[in-house]
Amino acid sequence: MRAPLLVLTLLSLGCGSTVVLSPTADGGPTPTDQGVADGGASDAPATGDGPAVADAQVPALNGRWRLVRFEFDGEDGVRRSLTDVDGPIPNALGETVQARGNGTLSVADDRLALTAGTLINGHFYTYETGYSANGFGVAGLLDQATGRFTLPGSAMGVTLQRNGDGTVSLTGDTFGASRLTYARAPSPVLVERISTVGVAMIREMPAPMTPLNLRVALFWDHVGAVPDTESNGVAVRFVGRFASYPIVLAGPPPAEVRSRVGVATVALARIALYIDQDASLTFNRAVDRPLAISPVGIAWRDDTPGSDAMNNPVRDLSPGYQYVHIHADSSLGRPAVTPFDNTNLVAPDMPVFFSMSAIPVIPDVL
Repeated sequence: MRAPLLVLTLLSLGCGSTVVLSPTADGGPTPTDQGVADGGASDAPATGDGPAVADAQVPALNGRWRLVRFEFDGEDGVRRSLTDVDGPIPNALGETVQARGNGTLSVADDRLALTAGTLINGHFYTYETGYSANGFGVAGLLDQATGRFTLPGSAMGVTLQRNGDGTVSLTGDTFGASRLTYARAPSPVLVERISTVGVAMIREMPAPMTPLNLRVALFWDHVGAVPDTESNGVAVRFVGRFASYPIVLAGPPPAEVRSRVGVATVALARIALYIDQDASLTFNRAVDRPLAISPVGIAWRDDTPGSDAMNNPVRDLSPGYQYVHIHADSSLGRPAVTPFDNTNLVAPDMPVFFSMSAIPVIPDVL
């Protein structure tokens, strides 16, 4: 099966289906389900979507939602559906793997931000045209009566269709046959520490020769022109297309990597793979070369109450740790982050595209 693409104007949301090898197919590390808990039963309704709610008594769409169902057409012509908990599905080799979706949707009258991704055996994955962890933020105007969110200066947009079961589905020509359904998000699950394994996955098949002295580390962002703080560095080795790395954060991030942004204190770590040319066990900008920067980051927020201003790139964070997608946000004109759902945690994984000639750059968000 191929990976369906969800496209919103110039921003591509590649919500991959199970169209590539599972992470155990060619001798890579055996992924395990990451997170504090498996999230229990899915919040997705057992039956199909109900009829759209009449416009006369429409509830406001504003607020936070969580992904509970992702529907798409497989290359075999079969309509498939993933929920927010693992379920069996065939991969390209005819093997049965466990797959699920994860994401959040944040809706305001003048902004829409979402994450949407699919995981196989607990991990994101590469496919022919991209990566299965995706997100974006855009400015626009929301019509509460119709659920239509229209982009500035354009008739393009998406429709948030209200379903009879209280969920909303993103529909429209830009989504093709794919359909994302979100349910109202309860209070986010508080995650106070992280102990997990991420997987770096090379897109090219077969995998090219990989350099020696490879390391993965967290690079904590700072407000202003302050150099990143590196932590959790570990040497990695690829086996076929896969390399695994542990990430352990036993408590809140240290004070030196926290920043005051808006009403709250936050911390944001980007995950990077680099060649340690000088074998110094740290990233030396003068000689070392980044190979890959994950679009998935690790964010933390304190429990200061209050909401943040529209121009805040971390406005959608909740207290504690959360995995986020780092992306351009047209409502800000700069990079921002949107969280994944903490109910059933995703993994701090990373795509590696050796065919790209440009040297990746760690994005500044704060």
